[in-house]
This record gives sequence, structure tokens and C-alpha cells, in this order.
Amino acid sequence: MLKKLTFSVLFALLLSNTTFAQSKFWKKLEPDQVNLQYAGSIGFLSVGAGYDLFNEKAGLSLHVGYVPEDLGGELTIIAVKFHYRPFKIPIGDKFIIEPFNPVFFPSYTLGQNFDFKFEKPKYREGYYFWSSALRVHLGASTEVKVLSRPDAKIKALSLYAEANTNDLYALSWFQNRTSTPFYRIFRLGYGVKMHF
Repeated sequence: MLKKLTFSVLFALLLSNTTFAQSKFWKKLEPDQVNLQYAGSIGFLSVGAGYDLFNEKAGLSLHVGYVPEDLGGELTIIAVKFHYRPFKIPIGDKFIIEPFNPVFFPSYTLGQNFDFKFEKPKYREGYYFWSSALRVHLGASTEVKVLSRPDAKIKALSLYAEANTNDLYALSWFQNRTSTPFYRIFRLGYGVKMHF
């Protein structure tokens, strides 16, 4: 009887430590922010979740965007964004402005009509040198963050605007710079973020 009781107590302690360790593991996986974005090269609407890095000087996030059929053909786009926040301007104790945040992200468009590279039987080698599915983007954003109480579950809400271009637009502009204005290669996106 004593052996069963000792075994039960030890098993319960081991289980509680394992459960505690797993809860710490899952806690680390919870994102620091979630966002909803309109346009900006990753779909008509996109949702994302991300993590703050380097004491909130940078961030890494995963986004899934969608374009409905009636707005240009049904598309699903996946993007991984890295953004850098070089400086912040606090306004009182409730607002923070981040005027210039460089951003870099690759995006991949899913679907039968998009490939990592063009098929050889249809096109001669080198005819199309880019991927129809993969784009590499470079841009910048401006963000206004409204802070809440430090003990609140949602620490802040942000509104942001982002302008970006991609490899194909930049190359097309460079080859046609006498006829294409520079601003035409940029796409704008607007969004809201919730920070935890």
C-alpha cells in the first residue's frame, strides 16, 4: 500500500512538472502580436502573427493573405516579414510613433498557375528568369501605437501604413525608367496590430 501511495505521489509530481514545463513551452510560442492588413502585396486582406526580437527593435511575422475571385482571381499568398524599428518617438505615456520601419519579406503565391520556375517544355531556358510564385519585397512602414495599462492582456493597439516594392517591379522600372514613374513600383498596405 505504501509503495502504491509513494508511486502515485511521485507520478503526480512528475506529471505536474511535465505539465508545467509544457505550459512554459506553449507560453513561449504565443505570438507577441497579431495583425490584420488590407492590401500591400500580400492579398486583399491578410492576417498575421509575429514575435518581437532584440528588445522590440525588430520583429518577425508570418502572414496569410487572400484575394477573392471577383477582385483579380482567387489567390492565397504566404509571406514572412522581417521589420526593423530603428527608433521610437514617445508622445506622453499613451502613444508611440515609429516613423520609419524598414521591412523585408519574401512572399509565395499558392496555386496551380504559379510555379517556383517556369516549365522548360513551354519556354526556352532563360526566357522567363523569375519565379511566377516567389517575390522578394523591400519597403518601409510608419506605425502609431496606442498603449494600454501595463497589466492589461492587450498591451497596445497599432495602426500602420506600409509601402513596398518587389524584385520584378524594381527590375521592370529600371529597364523602363524613362517611361515609368518611380512611384508606380510601390504598393500600399494599411493595417492594425494587437500587441500582447
